[in-house]
Amino acid sequence: MPNAILATDGRTLGAAALRTRRTLLNSVATELKWTPYRDVRIADIARRAKTSNASFYQYFPDLDAAVLALAEDVARNDFASPASATGDTGREAAAELVDAFFRFYHANRTVLRAVEAKAAEGDERFAELRQKIYGLLTTTLEHTLMSAHPRATDRDARAATAASLALLVMAAAAQHPRHSHLSADAAAVRAAVVDLLHAAITRRPTAPLTTTPMH
Repeated sequence: MPNAILATDGRTLGAAALRTRRTLLNSVATELKWTPYRDVRIADIARRAKTSNASFYQYFPDLDAAVLALAEDVARNDFASPASATGDTGREAAAELVDAFFRFYHANRTVLRAVEAKAAEGDERFAELRQKIYGLLTTTLEHTLMSAHPRATDRDARAATAASLALLVMAAAAQHPRHSHLSADAAAVRAAVVDLLHAAITRRPTAPLTTTPMH
């Protein structure tokens, strides 16, 4: 069973143990909503899960391991299919992509913030997961650029453009409040991101995107 989830002592977890593990992960996610990462205590997680510290350590060696497990779950939940952004490069498609990522970010905000904080500290495990989580956004944008400019030949430039646009959308999502309809400023930021994305995708592919020379 190569994909079996193991306890910290190497035992394969049964159904009841997997339910306890999930309860603990849900407790970690809840604690992260209200408590800065550095202040989260195992005792509080165990108390919320109605179990003990010893039980927590049967499943995770430390808090980082639990958050990594949560982040792995997030990485498996695609925010949108790349196909949803190909074939239509109008402003409506750009808006749908932005809104889909905003929803994904807000649904996973607490875990993503923890991942970003640990990645910023230089923890390679979290840095790799951060890249994996946000990779689909970059891939989606690269597919969209390719669909909008099928004659473009500079793949590296296209990838760089997609990565830059992904950073824009990610930064906007991190600053965008969940209830954007309550804030005119938030709505304006969202509209500006959509406009920038649409303009970048539909502009003439001069630099950095290059086209096949005409003969």
